[in-house]
Amino acid sequence: MKLKPGNLKAPECIGLRWVQGEPRTLKDLEGQIVLLFFFDYSNEHCLRVLSYLKIWHGRYVDKGLEILAIHTPEFDFGADKANVRRAVEDLGIPFSVALDPESKTWDTYANRHWPALYLIDKNGYIFDYQFGEGGYFDFETSIQACIKQVTPRIFLPRPIELSITDDTGALVTPITPNIYFGYRRGRIGNPEGFQENSVAKYILPEQIRSDVFQAEGFFLAREDMLVHADTEIVRLVLSFDAAEVYLIAAPDPAHTGPAKLTILQDGNPLSQSTLGRSCTIENGQSICEVWFPNLYHIVKNDSCERRLLEIQTATPGARFYCATFTTES
Repeated sequence: MKLKPGNLKAPECIGLRWVQGEPRTLKDLEGQIVLLFFFDYSNEHCLRVLSYLKIWHGRYVDKGLEILAIHTPEFDFGADKANVRRAVEDLGIPFSVALDPESKTWDTYANRHWPALYLIDKNGYIFDYQFGEGGYFDFETSIQACIKQVTPRIFLPRPIELSITDDTGALVTPITPNIYFGYRRGRIGNPEGFQENSVAKYILPEQIRSDVFQAEGFFLAREDMLVHADTEIVRLVLSFDAAEVYLIAAPDPAHTGPAKLTILQDGNPLSQSTLGRSCTIENGQSICEVWFPNLYHIVKNDSCERRLLEIQTATPGARFYCATFTTES
């Protein structure tokens, strides 16, 4: 959303720990065009927007655009600098990245969204901002407008053409919203509800509710996660309406090796056509190995329909944070 030029001075970035690139302030970058990108590496929406930022970096880095990605963690593991550095390398992020472990810069901007973009002009004022996905054509037009303020006669490429996700007239299919497994934001379908901060045995209810999760077995319910608290097999069951499923999960940090998850859909192992990118088929079972705290693509369907997802594991200490649903990958 464009702002009146010179109306709102961009707050300085504070409390950052640099993961990639040299430490810099907005004051250091005055005279240049700066794009702040608030993100979390385990957020699928952020990763989609990241693909556009890589293109803009390639197009405009030599024309005065500086992109600063600010990783503000949604979950505990995202405050670990080593985890963020690994993700930055895996994602091939070519621009500067800083960790905002205590959300100080996030709060300075009164930000509440992953992802969020703030475009800052040569004089240090916010020129445009964008929350969530979409709007890429308009935002790139704003980038070009800021660059032309510095170099009026510069030749710039044609902005990226609109895709279906940018078309405000496109039909949007309602899908299941994020399902969190921690008690602070979670929605559990077990009649007993969450047993907060204690190990409890959860019994799978006879009636499976839609758009929440049901648990079976011994779990430890924490504020932002559900932890497998036994050596026996446990289950998480979700009735969802979407095409694809992503899972934010982590292994027990106190042990080596992955958390091994078995994924079923509608009571059956996934097929080659429905197997997520993070899964493999082993002995007829669809398996996801969780080596690091991350976002895992576990289910890929061709259409949005009501389906039943089941996640099983016997790996002690496996941690479950959130399931995310999309219409397509």
